[in-house]
Amino acid sequence: MTDHTPTEALKSLRAILRTANLSLDDLSFHLSSTTSALYIHPTSIPPTHIPQSDIQAIGRYLPSIQAQILSDIVPTFLGALDSSSEASLRNLFVPSKSVDTLSVRRAIALTSYLNLPTYLNNPSPNDGQALPTTSRSFLLLILEGLTKEYGIDDLYYATFTASNEKGEGLKTLQWEDSVRSVVGIPAKAANAVGRWKSDGANDDLPEGLIPKVYFDRLANRLEGLMYELSQESGDVSALQLVIEKLAAIGLLTPRPSLNPSPTPSLLPALLPPLLAHLHPSPSSPIPPYPATFLPSVFLPLPSSTLATFVDSVVQHLTLQLVDGLLEPDLPDQRIKRAVQVLEMMIGSPKVGSEAWAAVMRSVLGNKQSLRLSDNRQEARNRLIAGWVALGGESSAKAFIEAIIEAWSDPKYVKFTLYAQQLNLTHTLLLALSLIQPFSPWLVAMSHRSRLILAFQSYLSHSDPSIRRLGMLVAEVLSELTIEETEEETPRSQTQEEIEALKKGLEVDENGEEDVPKQGKASKVKRLKFRGLWDGIGEGKEECRWLRRVVGTQDGRAVLDDEWEGWLLGWHETHATTPSPSTEIPAPASRPTESQSRGRTSVPRKKAAKESKPKVNPKIVMLDPDQLDDPLEGYASDSPSSSRSPSPTPSYLEEVAADPSLALDAADKKKVSRPVYVPQLFALLKGREKPEYIEMGLKWGEGLVRAKREFGTELAENSVSVTLMALGLNDPFNIEGFEEKRQGLMNALVACSPKDVAPFLCEQYFNTQYSLQQKSVILTALAMGARELAGMSVPLAPTTNRRIDFPTKTLPPSLHQKYISAADLPKGLIEGSERGQLDEAIDGVRNLLLSKGARKGEESVPEIAREKRLRVSATRRTMVAEVGSMTAQQMSLSNSTANRPVVPFKDIAAEYFMMPLINRFWQHFQDSSTRESRAITSGTRYRGAGTGMILSPMALEKFLMTLSLLLHAARYSPMFLAILCPETLELAVTIGARHPSRTEDDPLSSQGGSTTEASVVGAALELCLVALDGSFDLDSGRTLALDKPALLMGVGEWATTVFKLEEVGGEVAGGQGGKREGRVKAGAAGVVLKVGEIAEKWGHMGLRF
Repeated sequence: MTDHTPTEALKSLRAILRTANLSLDDLSFHLSSTTSALYIHPTSIPPTHIPQSDIQAIGRYLPSIQAQILSDIVPTFLGALDSSSEASLRNLFVPSKSVDTLSVRRAIALTSYLNLPTYLNNPSPNDGQALPTTSRSFLLLILEGLTKEYGIDDLYYATFTASNEKGEGLKTLQWEDSVRSVVGIPAKAANAVGRWKSDGANDDLPEGLIPKVYFDRLANRLEGLMYELSQESGDVSALQLVIEKLAAIGLLTPRPSLNPSPTPSLLPALLPPLLAHLHPSPSSPIPPYPATFLPSVFLPLPSSTLATFVDSVVQHLTLQLVDGLLEPDLPDQRIKRAVQVLEMMIGSPKVGSEAWAAVMRSVLGNKQSLRLSDNRQEARNRLIAGWVALGGESSAKAFIEAIIEAWSDPKYVKFTLYAQQLNLTHTLLLALSLIQPFSPWLVAMSHRSRLILAFQSYLSHSDPSIRRLGMLVAEVLSELTIEETEEETPRSQTQEEIEALKKGLEVDENGEEDVPKQGKASKVKRLKFRGLWDGIGEGKEECRWLRRVVGTQDGRAVLDDEWEGWLLGWHETHATTPSPSTEIPAPASRPTESQSRGRTSVPRKKAAKESKPKVNPKIVMLDPDQLDDPLEGYASDSPSSSRSPSPTPSYLEEVAADPSLALDAADKKKVSRPVYVPQLFALLKGREKPEYIEMGLKWGEGLVRAKREFGTELAENSVSVTLMALGLNDPFNIEGFEEKRQGLMNALVACSPKDVAPFLCEQYFNTQYSLQQKSVILTALAMGARELAGMSVPLAPTTNRRIDFPTKTLPPSLHQKYISAADLPKGLIEGSERGQLDEAIDGVRNLLLSKGARKGEESVPEIAREKRLRVSATRRTMVAEVGSMTAQQMSLSNSTANRPVVPFKDIAAEYFMMPLINRFWQHFQDSSTRESRAITSGTRYRGAGTGMILSPMALEKFLMTLSLLLHAARYSPMFLAILCPETLELAVTIGARHPSRTEDDPLSSQGGSTTEASVVGAALELCLVALDGSFDLDSGRTLALDKPALLMGVGEWATTVFKLEEVGGEVAGGQGGKREGRVKAGAAGVVLKVGEIAEKWGHMGLRF
């Protein structure tokens, strides 16, 4: 039954997702029905009206549904869902953009923005893993799609176009949360990916979540929202909050660069569409921004944020403005356009206003530098001077006052760098050009004591370049305040003028001087330092350039009719535009419904036809006579033809629709991939269906490892799955049967050790299992223990040939003739396949014996000296290029292993070793009792079946397993007091009292001595592991003081075996080939270890 309202559908889906045993079909059905009820399914018919209660239900119920999907559904069902069900699942996070039911889709996007970033946070230690490993990549892809489909404008309309039932205060709080979430997504995603990679994961940050790409898209959508609100006269406080958040994270870059940079910035993406909307193209029907809209957005910002914003705007407006040389003495229309743009953004200059304070802070607070080749910094100064000129003479006077205050500071003159002083001097000369020459105010200002003292400070500076800056300003001021007389000063009197200037600069200590009350200066001569500006070096080129600046006013430039000039060099290609799927085409007439608001397209620059070659279309429309014939069979009318006529399409459709033929029955009976552990149990239980067994073995190990930290599902069903996997046979010759079953058993032990390990220890002594199945049990126990202990696990052996691809082999007869030993697995060549137990025990044996060999070499001076003098190969650090295949392989090899469910040292004795040892003693006692009774009655007791536990082959595997378990448990708290003595007693008992075959035993003629030597060698290796661990932990103190008799017994038995090996006793008979020297080496190692312990604690009464 399908729910009819969105509220009921969401409640039903939430209840279904919380059920314990959810099937794949039920999940697909409820996902489809819920998306249909929400009108976001591809086949949904949009209603005429959506109640506000249904939209509010999305924010109430959808977060819990999304949490359930991420924690349970995605790890379990994502890989098994078909395309339509997966699309419905993703629509609950990111519905496709459509004008129909836009309010519902925006409400879902708003919920996802508020809910999903919380899963990227670092979980607290008490909470554990907050997000399953398999859901991480899904979450990143969902966030990337969400940020592409729905921008800040969609969140604004989803928040503020809701019903009036939600108060304005609640809407404002929700908007603040939305902005905080949107701005923090890139940082949270990057931190989460870095944290996951440190744990060994391989998740990469999607391209859409890279900060540069993400914030460029956000700035573009923000400008679209600003333009839409400007045409509606809406509240702009929401926009100010977004700009404050972006400024708080450093997106208002004060110093832009033309070179591509990965650092995100707001204005490079915001300016191109903003400039296009300030002055739309003459051919565009869209209106421009209202004159007072942008100042109403920017000026109410906090003073610090506004100052940073204005400084960044001034820098960016002149970044792309000047392509070539900017003439200092000619007004430029580009500067004039930039001045008008700046006025439309921050308003007209008014002394004491917010915009005025921000511009003054940008001019005086930032220590900008200027060079002759820096056209952009020159344009920036001219832009500021042009903006100040819009305020009239009062603004120009206030501007000059502020600059003179900073320029004449003695500390500024003495300590500021030349490039910074050149920049402020350039700004001062531009400001002086705004005042009419010979103005009474300018004349009075030139006679101020502070300014005259500043000239003295400049003249006394040690740097000639800075001295010339002061002299240049003095000369310009004299030209602007002193009228030139008819008498011309000869060039030979230059030195006299300089001396006169110096005398004139000498004022009283009180700073009192005679200031003329009138603007006439007929009796005072102008300063003309004509010869000081000629030449190269010491600031002469800069002074000549500054002389040309005087009198330049860009407001006098004449503007042409070229529209592209209003873009100030910022074209659409500099901004990151959203993908076409994210944009809604704007209707011809503006809609009245808030739900149908769309993005207004930005007019694009028309490219010259001559610069672009004609491109051939990719799709060519054909004429009717060029169309192909319909795809139908050709009927043969020839009576001589033996071919039957081809079936027609109608006949094929009729056959396919016939239910009696059941053409799709095979497809319907396909076995589904298990997503729950009970489903895996059901597959392994179907032993008469090979497809069930193959599917269970194929996905079993991965499913078990995926469920290791996923609730109690694995713990409740692990024993039953272990029983089914252990009892499997291979009558159907399934490829890789043994390897897959062994991998599944290893995973069960490693992922649920407290349940599976004791069960396997019990089943090992069950007589119904064959020797091969018992070997599977022991291998699973050993490999699971090594995995829990953080040790390496040998790879499972394979029986496939190395060259089995058909194109790589000769014909069968030639292949059999020329096949070599290198083409076969190692186990087939040696006659018996070596398993994981053999590979692991070889590594442990070699490790322990090599340790003793190194100690022996150190005790002999000659060998130790030769080893020290031996030149070894130099170790080189591996270096690889970032992003190369070698770097990826190095990162994978260095990645940390998965954290075990529980450390092996904590459960080694209780769940692994002691159950095996205790049950073995019980079985050994029962077997000895039965054999003694048989001897008393006069008949020999013989065990029946292939799984005899006391057979030499089974005993060897059993002792090897105990050796591996004991080696992995050496850091267990019970190692010294319990595990080490128990295993030593077991090893000595089996090695010394193992019942030998009689002469009439038929097995004795089949290599009985060989198997006997294997048991003795395995027992010696178990003793060696126990003694080595005891010696490493406490130098054998616990063993020597608590169990001295046992230690002496081990030493005597190992000594006896070693002597028999030396004289060639029967124990070592038949152990040639790969087993050569195993018993002798093990006995020697045990003797040395017992000797070291006895030597260490001999003063305590221990003698050997």
